[in-house]
Amino acid sequence: MAEAKNTLSFKPRARIIRTIGDRLISGPETAVIELVKNSHDADANWVRIRFIPPLTAGSGSIIVEDDGHGMTLNDIDRKWMEPATTDKVDSETSRSGKRKLLGSKGIGRFAASKLGKWLDLESTAYLKDGSTSQTTVVSNINWDVFDETEYLSDIEFEYEHPVPALNTGTTLRIRELRDTWTESKLRSLFQELRRMLSPLDIAEDSDFKIYLDLSECTEERCGFSGGAIVNSAFPDREESNHHRVEPFPMLSSCDYEVAGAFDEEGNFDGTMTIHRGRLEPKKIHCSVPIKIEEFGEKPCGIVLVHLFIFDREAEAVKTAMQRAGMGDLKAKQAREILDSISGVAIYRDRFRIRPYGDPDNDWLTLDTLRVQKPGFKIGHNQVSGVLVVDSEQRSGLIEQSNREGLEENGSYLRLKRLISTLFSEVVEPKRYSFRDNAGIGRRNQTDFTRIYESAYMRWAEPMVADLPIDLQIEAREKIARESKRLIGYLKDLEEKQSILEMKVTLGLILGEVLHEGRAPVAFLQDESRRLLRYWPTLCSDSEEALRQRDVTPGILRGMNINADKLRLLFKATEPLAGGRRGKPTQYNPNQIVIDAIQLFRSKLDEAGIDTSHKNDDAIDSVFGYREDLATAITNILDNAIFWLDHHEIRNPLVEFNLSRDQDSCVIEISDNGKGIPEEFRDQIFDVGFSLKPKGTGLGLSIAREAIGRSRGTIEYLDREIGAAFLIRIPVSGF
Repeated sequence: MAEAKNTLSFKPRARIIRTIGDRLISGPETAVIELVKNSHDADANWVRIRFIPPLTAGSGSIIVEDDGHGMTLNDIDRKWMEPATTDKVDSETSRSGKRKLLGSKGIGRFAASKLGKWLDLESTAYLKDGSTSQTTVVSNINWDVFDETEYLSDIEFEYEHPVPALNTGTTLRIRELRDTWTESKLRSLFQELRRMLSPLDIAEDSDFKIYLDLSECTEERCGFSGGAIVNSAFPDREESNHHRVEPFPMLSSCDYEVAGAFDEEGNFDGTMTIHRGRLEPKKIHCSVPIKIEEFGEKPCGIVLVHLFIFDREAEAVKTAMQRAGMGDLKAKQAREILDSISGVAIYRDRFRIRPYGDPDNDWLTLDTLRVQKPGFKIGHNQVSGVLVVDSEQRSGLIEQSNREGLEENGSYLRLKRLISTLFSEVVEPKRYSFRDNAGIGRRNQTDFTRIYESAYMRWAEPMVADLPIDLQIEAREKIARESKRLIGYLKDLEEKQSILEMKVTLGLILGEVLHEGRAPVAFLQDESRRLLRYWPTLCSDSEEALRQRDVTPGILRGMNINADKLRLLFKATEPLAGGRRGKPTQYNPNQIVIDAIQLFRSKLDEAGIDTSHKNDDAIDSVFGYREDLATAITNILDNAIFWLDHHEIRNPLVEFNLSRDQDSCVIEISDNGKGIPEEFRDQIFDVGFSLKPKGTGLGLSIAREAIGRSRGTIEYLDREIGAAFLIRIPVSGF
């Protein structure tokens, strides 16, 4: 006699169908879209969604029909009746091999359950022999039975095989709707279906058409016209396309257009067209090395990119809408239209992954970055974009089970950084440069050097020389007195201007300080509390104490690192603290360089960057404000470290060379990175201009103003390799 096994097995409750459906399907619009995707995966040429009034909860019906390959009785039994089937997971393409599968979660029946109480299913398909078709009808599937019956295996539904239909396909009739479909809800569904389709998929050439049939939704039966909802956007189209859902058109009326693709290594090649300047497309390139350890990124495959970007000044946005054929609108109306179509959408194959691309879904945090640099950064409501990603298997971009976005894994982080870097390193600087050159952007610059040159009145000497000899002495004395008086005024004005600029700049940088400082402060606070909890038992012999002692060094290292971050942050803002600066003094510039290198020692070591420091002329004294030179050098060095690490430069190096040139000390700071593209070199000292994804655009502007206050200059040098800056400061008093 066989020995009985002490085993247990799962008995799925019937209500699991309804429970899972409520979890997986976030709303009725999502449910409809899931059924549309199922038709696509069935190789259908078309799918039609018909709404039959009354459309109040507990009545009415929705009919979803397509001309796909359909399902045999065996398919219905072994696939459709099997929740979370792996049929679509095991295959990337449809039965024909021509389409990438979209509905990979096996949740179509949950969508039907979400929409209504009853379901009638009819499907026609060819049997295995390929010559005989079979129609299967399963009527009166009552989803509420799953709430009332104990176990899933206890529920059965009858089926029948009527005379086979002429064509293959599937029809779902969903009855006794669970939600009331109002006019606004149907408009929302129509917009969702339009957004679902990629604008890159040309309507005339599409092999999959969607129809939203609201013809029975009349004023008499519903209180509104369903036909008006669907056809309002296409008043002139042919009757044969009645109720056809088409994607939003390509926004060729935009001011700036970007098109191209990222390869699997993170290299972008494409074009940028500045329509506002009526310029020809220009080739653009961007390289974003993957950061596995630093950001936890994983590859995300090939990404196709198409961005349509708008300026929002009144005349610009009105002109853009006129080019789109929307007539002569007021600025407010034009901006409202732009608001309604804004967002960067993500598509897989030809269908959108919700909610990316919704006007209120700023998943790239464009607006957060724009707050810091409104004149430079592009806001969420200025761009309508299309990204096309590969399959889940190839890209690692996994849709959440509830179909509301992607899992925030390493591949998703990689995708975000790819697009953010494209914006910051290429698109935004090129747009800024165009606007600046066209006189649209505003430069916020102050240069007292040229004003001082005028105040010295050297320009008057040729005129004085033309005077009679007896008048020349008197004229020169008067000019000298007036020049001295003007220079005195200028010094007072410059001092006040300096204080104001420092305070204004401090205000601009405050948001960045708070942003950057919040995480280290939180870390220090949390970890210090943890150490306080450990302290009473830290030195005991318990197992818990041993574990605490093991993690304590890591806590202390983390606290030290975060404290160092705060120290650097406070040191960087120190020159902006305001107040009177006192008198300039003699100081050692060589020591400033040494201090700057030491300040960034941990960053340099972490990035594997070497430094070289030469002072062949043994310069040990210059005149001015030491904090001004320190500010300039630390900003330049910080930028060099970032870009050398960002571009993963081999054998990265930063060099400092001090030399003497007549009455000036010349400090050259250079690296062996990729340098600054030539087209942006005129803007790098502008307030707000930055090529960093999260840069404030203040560093080099602060550096230039600081050196200027010490009667020095700073310039970018044209080099074949790397970036190089030349600082020139006086050796003696001024």
